[in-house]
Amino acid sequence: MEKIKTDINVGQQIFDNVPSAVRPDWAGLILKRFDRHIDKLPIEIVGLYEIIEDSKKWKESHEQFTAIRKLNLKNTNSEFEIYLCLAECIAKITYNASGLPAPFDSDSGFYIPRLALKFADTIADEYLNQEVKATILIFNRNKGIKKSVKSAKDLISFKKIDDILWYDWDPIGINDVAPRDEYSGYVAGIFKLRKEGADRIKIGKRLLDLETNTIGMPGNLEECLIIADKILAV
Repeated sequence: MEKIKTDINVGQQIFDNVPSAVRPDWAGLILKRFDRHIDKLPIEIVGLYEIIEDSKKWKESHEQFTAIRKLNLKNTNSEFEIYLCLAECIAKITYNASGLPAPFDSDSGFYIPRLALKFADTIADEYLNQEVKATILIFNRNKGIKKSVKSAKDLISFKKIDDILWYDWDPIGINDVAPRDEYSGYVAGIFKLRKEGADRIKIGKRLLDLETNTIGMPGNLEECLIIADKILAV
C-alpha cells in the first residue's frame, strides 16, 4: 500500500483498471469517504458531487475544477490542501470522461489513489483508512468487470447502496464505532430489489423487515421509505 503513495506507476495501474465510463463515479466514491471528517463541506465539493451524479453534467466539471483551484489558492491548511488537490484531480478526470475537446492531462487520475491515502493518513481513524483503501482498489479486486460497462456500473451502484445502508440507514446506530461490514450481508438483497424495479414501498418494507425481524430493533416505515428513496436515486 505504501507504493501507492510513492510510485506514480502504481497509481496509473489502479486508474487504468477502472473502466472509463465509471471513472468519475469511482473517484466520487473515494472523495465521499471523507465527508463526515470535514467540518463543513465546501460548496465547491457539493457542486462536484452533483456533477458526478449526472453524466450529462460532466462537461461542467471544467469550471468546477477552476472553482476548487481558487478555493485551494486561498487555503492555508496544508492537510486540507491534500484534500482539495484530490478534488481537483477528480474534477479533471470527470471532465475528461465527458469526451469534450481540450481535456486535462491524461495522468490526472494517476494521483487520485496517492492523494486519497495521504489525506486519510492525516485523520486518525482506522476504519476510514480501511474504507479508503477498499474503495481505491475496488476494480483491482474485480478485474473481470473491466470488460463490461454494465457490470462496472452495477458494481458502483452496489457500492452506493452499501454506503446508504451504512451511513444513512444504520438502524443500530454504530457507523462511527463498528467495523464497516456490519450491514454488508443485506446489500445484495436490496440491490436485487433495485435491479428488479421494486418501488419505494417494497424496498421500504424490506428495510423495515430487516430492522424488526432480523436485527431486532424497533422499526419505522416512514424512515425506511426515506432510505428507499435514496436507494432508488442510485
